[in-house]
Amino acid sequence: MMMESEEEAVLRVVVAKRGKIRAGEFRLRKGEVGFSLFLRTEAPGPEAILEAVRAAGKQGELAIAELPMSVLRDLGLQIVPTPGGTPSPEVNAIHVEARLGRLLRLWLWFRRIETATYFNERCAPRLSSSAIVRD
Repeated sequence: MMMESEEEAVLRVVVAKRGKIRAGEFRLRKGEVGFSLFLRTEAPGPEAILEAVRAAGKQGELAIAELPMSVLRDLGLQIVPTPGGTPSPEVNAIHVEARLGRLLRLWLWFRRIETATYFNERCAPRLSSSAIVRD
């Protein structure tokens, strides 16, 4: 499966064993509102992103997974620039979160449904099946 174009994908740092992504890599934890991603840019590139995330403390066999923007749009997720938590200002500058829209979050709040529960049931499976591990 090929990405539509360089600009049409975002990147996520995942734990991958033998090229397989762990199932939990596309889930939100309780209390989280966004799914951490990086915009695809020439600089910093995927290796710089990996190193910065590793330096920030993520452990395991790390890899870069590409997610098509079309999948995020189909799921109704909004891309929101947020401060990154790595020691690299360049990598932090391209950090974004994929979030459910405000009206949907408000509807979930009224229904007393956790954002993470909804995200993990409705979005995580599609994100996981759409992700491609980069070499």
